[in-house]
Order: sequence, then structure tokens, then C-alpha cells
Amino acid sequence: MSLPIDDIILPGNEKSFTVGSRTEAASLADLHPFFRALLEKPVTASVATINADGLPQLTPNWCSHDGTYIYLNSVKGRLKDRNIRARPSVTIMLVNPENPYHWITVYGTVIEIIDEDDPRQGHLATESIDALAQRYVGVTPYPFRDPLGETRTLYKVRPIRILTFGAIPKEE
Repeated sequence: MSLPIDDIILPGNEKSFTVGSRTEAASLADLHPFFRALLEKPVTASVATINADGLPQLTPNWCSHDGTYIYLNSVKGRLKDRNIRARPSVTIMLVNPENPYHWITVYGTVIEIIDEDDPRQGHLATESIDALAQRYVGVTPYPFRDPLGETRTLYKVRPIRILTFGAIPKEE
């Protein structure tokens, strides 16, 4: 995801925030390709869940999508997992690592949770983390499993609201 240096607006620049550069989309399919690219590339998302005390909990997370839903993968029993099972609302933000003023935020609800140890669908959680490892670090199977054991979990997120920010490059 390479941008010409002229398209990058660095922090502190007087033109960092351009009026009218924030947009909203109803679905992933409605996103302009400039913003959809953040979901297509291996950009690490920040995922927010809500703790039992009502405070947000943020973690970096790899993600994928199928054009309609966003998919996250984590370990069963971690704080993020416990939060999602109790309160399925999540916020997912992807920021272009080359331009912090090009981002997408997806507010959504986890509508399906698949644990790797599920005899019927568990393979989907395994396949998901392996595909994410290939995409993000170029290897498969996923190489960072806890040597003491872990159960991977796949989360299917239905977007409710999508916000974007950034100047769409002009066509040449």
C-alpha cells in the first residue's frame, strides 16, 4: 500500500485535517476502494471490547473479511474473548501505517463465535488463524501458538456503522 509522498499529510501539517474528508458507509461493499484497501492489506487492527466495569479494552488484532462480515481470531479465555462473549459490541479501527490520516473504523456486533474445539465447525477457527498467519507474516500454519496449549476462536462481526477518514487520491 504505497502512496506518493504528496498524498501523505504528516501530523502537525496545517492541512492534516481536510473538511469533508470524513465519510460514512452502510456496509463493507459500499466502501470506496481507497478505504477497502485497509481491509485487503495486512494492516493490524485495533479492536475495542468493553470490560465488565464498562471501560474499553483495546488490543491489536489481525482481521479478514468476506465483503460482508469482518472476521477476528483470538484465544478462548483471554480478556477480549470473555468481553465479547458477555458484551458482543466491538469497534475495529485500521490505520494506514504510511499515513495516520487514512483510516477506517467499523462499529459492529459479534454475531457468531466458533471455538476451535467445536467438533462441527472448529476447523474454521484453525483455518482462519492459519490464513491470517500467511497474510500477516508469510507462514502457515500459525507459528505463535502457546506451547502449553490454546484454543483459537473465530469471531464473525456484522458491521453496523463504518466511518472513514482521509483524502481519496485524485485519479491520474
